[in-house]
Amino acid sequence: MRIVDELKEKVFTQGSNFLDRLATEWNSINYNFLNDYGQKGYETSFINILTEEMRSKLPNYKIVPFFGLKALPSFLAEERVENVLNKPLKDIRKELCEDYWKYECKSKQCFNGEYSSSEIDGIIIRDRDFCLLEYEDSRKSLCNNFMKFYHLQQLLDKPFESLFVTKVTTKEDEGSTTFERFNRYIDNIKPMLDTLLQNWRILEIVDLISERKRHFHWKP
Repeated sequence: MRIVDELKEKVFTQGSNFLDRLATEWNSINYNFLNDYGQKGYETSFINILTEEMRSKLPNYKIVPFFGLKALPSFLAEERVENVLNKPLKDIRKELCEDYWKYECKSKQCFNGEYSSSEIDGIIIRDRDFCLLEYEDSRKSLCNNFMKFYHLQQLLDKPFESLFVTKVTTKEDEGSTTFERFNRYIDNIKPMLDTLLQNWRILEIVDLISERKRHFHWKP
């Protein structure tokens, strides 16, 4: 069984209290220990809760959080996405980054593949297999994460799984919910990600602030 499949089956279950803890735990820590001076830390809370859940339910797993990377070299010509996907880079950027993310997109960095430094939110290890994890409160950083993991596919000796976690809501936005819009976007870029990443999944944390509506949603 793949690592992500086992996490889905044992840790990220709808009947667990994972989401309830994620929604409340940081606020409790902030109030009780930091007198509400702490900035919101859903990413740190997510990693901490995941670590505890894995120790309890998957004791043969290990997670190393917030893993720093050395500088990454730029892509070789044959590794550049426009050559791999046989599409103009302009079209790839439009699909992968989407117009409504363009102002904060790090496309010059991620599409050239050259990083002076970077970080991975977690590396999940089971025996000799591993899965790289990125958590984003904001969906606009996902395209950079996709490209960073694609670059690591070229640099590392072993294949790995990729798990991207982000928060979405069902808030109405431009005629549809943000949840619907985001999932249409993922459906559109799925063939591209299948080529670049192979073993990838997206875990959506939906409506976290609503006790009644909060749930997990998986893509693809």
